Order: sequence, then structure tokens, then C-alpha cells
Amino acid sequence: MSTIEHAPVNRLRDDAIRDLAAAYGIPANPMNFAVTPAEAAEAAASYGREVAVKLVAEEVVHKSKSGGVLLGLAPHHVHDAVVRLFEEQRARGITPTGVTVEPMVAPGPEVVVGALYEPSFGPIVMVGSGGVDVETLGDVAFAQAPLDAAGATELVDRTRIGTVLSRRFPAAYSQLVELLVRLAGTDGLLLTEPVDQIDFNPVVVGSEGIVAVDARAVARDSSMAGAAALPDPSTAYRELMPAIYPTSLAVIGASADPGKMGNRAVRTAIEQGFEGALYPVSRSATEILDRPALASIEELPEGVDRAVVTLPAPAVGDALRRLAARGTRTAHVYTSDTEDFGAVVAGSGMRVLGPNALGMYSPYSRLTMIGCNASSNEVGSIAMISQSGTYAGDVVRRGKELGVRFSFVASSGNCDDVKPSEYLAFCEADPRTRIAAFYLEDDSDAERFFALAKQVSVPIVLFKGGRSVAGSVAASSHTGALAANPAVLRDAAAAAGVILVESIEELLDTLMVAQYATGFTGRHLGIVGGGGGVAVVGADTAYEHDLILPRTAEETADALARFDAPGVSLSNPIDISIWSLYDETGPFTGSLVTELAHDPSIEGLCAYLDLGTAWDIQSPAEAAALITMLSRDMLAAPRGDVAMVMALRSSLSEDQDALVRQLRSEAAEHGVPLLDSVDRAIAALGRVRAMNLARQRLAGGAA
Repeated sequence: MSTIEHAPVNRLRDDAIRDLAAAYGIPANPMNFAVTPAEAAEAAASYGREVAVKLVAEEVVHKSKSGGVLLGLAPHHVHDAVVRLFEEQRARGITPTGVTVEPMVAPGPEVVVGALYEPSFGPIVMVGSGGVDVETLGDVAFAQAPLDAAGATELVDRTRIGTVLSRRFPAAYSQLVELLVRLAGTDGLLLTEPVDQIDFNPVVVGSEGIVAVDARAVARDSSMAGAAALPDPSTAYRELMPAIYPTSLAVIGASADPGKMGNRAVRTAIEQGFEGALYPVSRSATEILDRPALASIEELPEGVDRAVVTLPAPAVGDALRRLAARGTRTAHVYTSDTEDFGAVVAGSGMRVLGPNALGMYSPYSRLTMIGCNASSNEVGSIAMISQSGTYAGDVVRRGKELGVRFSFVASSGNCDDVKPSEYLAFCEADPRTRIAAFYLEDDSDAERFFALAKQVSVPIVLFKGGRSVAGSVAASSHTGALAANPAVLRDAAAAAGVILVESIEELLDTLMVAQYATGFTGRHLGIVGGGGGVAVVGADTAYEHDLILPRTAEETADALARFDAPGVSLSNPIDISIWSLYDETGPFTGSLVTELAHDPSIEGLCAYLDLGTAWDIQSPAEAAALITMLSRDMLAAPRGDVAMVMALRSSLSEDQDALVRQLRSEAAEHGVPLLDSVDRAIAALGRVRAMNLARQRLAGGAA
């Protein structure tokens, strides 16, 4: 039902936008376009009341900032006012096309509603506090289109202006939700009309409803590609399993030189214990690490699961063509700065990881991308996909030390062929993967990634590099300017149930807790340990992550009373000096954990000890024995199904850190993640709770 009338530079004329809004039932103020002062005066007279006159000129986008808005004009003053406006604008080098004339609207709270096609995230919609200071106020929220009524309601509720409307202007609140659906619903204006960006600002709020007073829009280039289909999990699993869990491996560019990547790829496969068929391919060597080498790709058997390509960039394209001709199922390219893979492998059925990809770590297949001494062979259920080889190697190394166990870790590189959304689809179908974690820098697949994230059941944690997204959008609208804000990423992740972290440490903390607190969704937290300041900061962190510290029940207080002593706090958080946590009969830490866990209001626990305090008073050996005794008592304490995280605060001395590593392994045997500080432990528990709740919410919506 397109009614768009194009203006130069792809910007639509104001009256055309109003007509378009009316066609979709969007409440907009009536308007007339006038070329001359006389036409403007005639239009004003037809309204019979004060009007607003707004400049129309190709060079002007933000009319109010250019002195192009005249408000509260009586109809008989319009002619002269437009004459002066034209003269002033021409003096500034601006060529007026005309003006729009519309009746004044009674003042009220102002809202902005906008939508655009963002290059990475696709069609997005925005709502928030409007007016001339919309970008300064920054009270906006974003969501990917299409948007239904529930999604529109959730979007409005994420803004401060939404809270005001829901309480003071319920009719306007309901109309705003409806406007968003008409704009960005499945059959809404954005997804139906050739519009690239559109703003309604301000949308003025009154006691009986809303009306859009000003609008601007940019026509969509017909050459722009539409949204790509979402990857199918079963297809992704079938196509990528040979790369992630290979049973046969070829190394193209294998070398006898230990300093070359082609040697390392063969060596790590052997040392890590890869039991599948291994085929080094080398033009210069007949044997590599006691394995016979093939002279060419053509000597490979057909249907090798994965080929690792370590050739110089100019040779990669030809190697991929030859591998595809041999029926190789997947390839992984270490090399950077290669030609585009699309044309090379199109129609072959071979999928290519990379370029600029460090490799694959898979304990199930006994393969690693880093040193074997830093790679665990213990299998797990966490997948990690990283566009940074450094971070991919980091999580393997640190994961071994922290006890995080993976199904696989993929260094995905530039993702020329296999995109992040396809890795996510694989994780959804992979029976070995229960949690999917990502480090991503490139936004080009964001639309498909977040759209698929809404549909899958696997929990997702994302560490995003380059978080000032959408910088390439031209600021032809307030929505376009504000879309450069990291809030686009934040809101897209929130809507898709993706948990954002801001560092590799937060990522690993979250995975460590998620590995054990698999179903944790409780909000009521108990904190127990020694160190008042630590407990206070822990309580602050809990609040920041939507966890609360409830008062303990009277029965719990009675049970804890026997541990009372000078300086002790037995209310949640329980703070007891380390010297009051034991006596000649043994430790009390286990009893404290059990009593708190049995409290009917407690759903999760954080237990902690400060190692430095013990080392200050006792010899290192005595202090280590004390901390070990208190920790083991905490870990062994009966706590039912109450999730627990533990923090041992080291002073970073070598002997304290060694003890923490030892006790971390013991904690893992009890299903307890052990972290370095109370605030990190509680923050990670809060993120895991949010992750589990998000999956529940999305599953309920799908049902």
C-alpha cells in the first residue's frame, strides 16, 4: 500500500510521511505542504487556529536546530512569517523548497518513536523520551523488528518515559504500544514500505492519547539486500560436525620445521592423542614427526573430515578448490588476508572456517590449538567460539586451571564462510553442548545471531569487542544517530536472552558458575564468611544483579545463636571472624552453611574466607591447614538443592595461590565453583540466574 512520494537525497517530504503514517493507522497531526507564503497562509486559515510552520529544504535535516520551526503563529501572521523565514534561510545559503503548516498541539510529555535498517542488526525500532534534546537525554531503548504487542510493551517498559506514561497516562501508554506494532510489526510500515529510517519526534502525550507532531524519513534503496534466512540447527550440525569433532584430519602445508605452523598442527594432534586418521600434506618432506607425508592434495582419500590449511595467502584459494574436488567435508584456514571464500567453495558442500583462525580445541576428539600441556582432555558441555585467537587460547589455558570443561573451543577468525549464527545453530543441535559462549568483534551477522538466539534453548554468553556498534549509520534521523549507541547491542541481547559480559574474566567466572548452578533461578541469597567489608561489598554486588539478602527466619536465628561472639554478625550476611569459625572440637563453617541453606527463604549461598588474615597471625603451614579445614567443612556441609558459590581471597602470594588452586579442584568435586573474590562470585551467580531466567522466558513465549 505504498504512498511514498520521494524527495531528493532519498529524504521523504513531511506531508508524504504523514500520509504514510495515516495509511498504517499511526496517529499524526494533520499537515499541508505549501510552496509559497500565500499557500502557507491559506493552509493556516483552513485550520482556524494557531499553527506551526516548518521549513522544507534539501540541506536541512534537523529543522529546529536550523531555525526552521515557527510555533504558535496566528493564521493572519503566517504570510509575513514565511517571507522572513525564506529570506533568512536563503541568506544562509539554504534553498527552501517550501514549508509545512499544521495546527498547534497542546503541550505534554514528549516521546520519540523511530525505526531503521541498521547494517548489522537489520530492522530495529526505538522508543524513548523525545523532543529536541532526545540525543542528550539518552532515555531510549531498542529492539529488533518484527515486534508484537508483548515485545512492544517490554520495549516501552525499559524507558523512564514508559514508567511515567504507565502511571499517569494509561491511554497514551496503550496507544504507544499499538503505534510500535503498527510501525514495526510483521505487517507494519517498516517491513512493508521502502523506508530505511523513520522518526516520529515528538509524539506528544495528552490525557486522551498521543499524536505525532513531527516526522522525518529516508527512503530505502531498492538494491539493499533483505534479511538472510536463519541457519537451521540440524543442517549446521551436519555440516560443521566434521570440523568440530573430526575423525580424520589433513594438514595442508605440513612442515618438518618445528617453527612452522604446519609442523605445530601435526605435532599437537599427535601429542594431544588424536586417534583418527592424520594426513600431513607437504611438498618438501616425505615424513613429518614419524608420520608419512603426502606430496599433494590429490593423494588424500576422499571425504576427509577436516583439512587444516597453513599455506601462504595466495595459495589458499587453489588449495580450497582442490580440497573441495576431493570431497573434503570442512577446511580450517590459519592464514590471514586470503581471497573471499564464497566464490571458491560455492556449490561444493565444503564449509570453511576462518580465515585467520587459530584452530580448534576439542577434548572429545583429542585436538587442541595451543600447547598440549595447557590443554585438558577432560570433556565438558561448554562451547566457546571466539573471533580472537588470543582469547580462544586463553579460555583453554585458564579453563584447565579453573576447572571449566568444554565440549569444544573454536577460533573462528574472520568468519568468511561459517558465520557466528551457524556456530550457534550447531550448539543448539549438539548433544555435547549445554552452554554456548562467544567472543565476537564483527557485527555483520548480528541480525541473524540475535534473531536465532531468541529461538534456541541453549543458554548464551557473549563477550563483545567493539561495543560502540552501528557507527556506519548515517545520522539522517534521531534513530540513526542514537543507533550508534551501545544500547543497541545491550537491548538486542536482552531481548534475545543473551548475557553480556565485559571482560574475559567475567566470561570465565560466568561459565564456571554456570557449569554447576545449572538451573539456578532463585533471587534470595545468603552470604556467610569472615570479613565485614567483604560482606558489605558482596551485598552491594547482589543488589546490582537483582539478588536480595533476606532476613533469616526465627528458627534459623535461634540455630545460629550458639555461634554468637563479640564482633560477630549473625544476620544475613553472616560475618564471623576467622578465629571464631572453629574451636578445639573442630570447625563451625559447615554448620553455618547448613543452617543458612536450610532457611526457607534462602535459594543460593556465597561462602567465603580471607586467606591473608590467617597468614597474618599464623605460620604459612598453619594458616594453610586452617583454611583447608574451614573450606572442606563448608564444601562437605549438607545444603540440599541450594546452589553455592565459594570465594577464597588470596593475597596473591605464591603459597596462597597454590592453596586456592588445590581447593578449587576439591570444590569442583562437591559441585561448587571457587572464585577469587566475593563480588566476582556473586556477580557471576547473578548473571547465571539472568541467563537461566531468560531461557525460561523465551521458552514460555515459544510455547
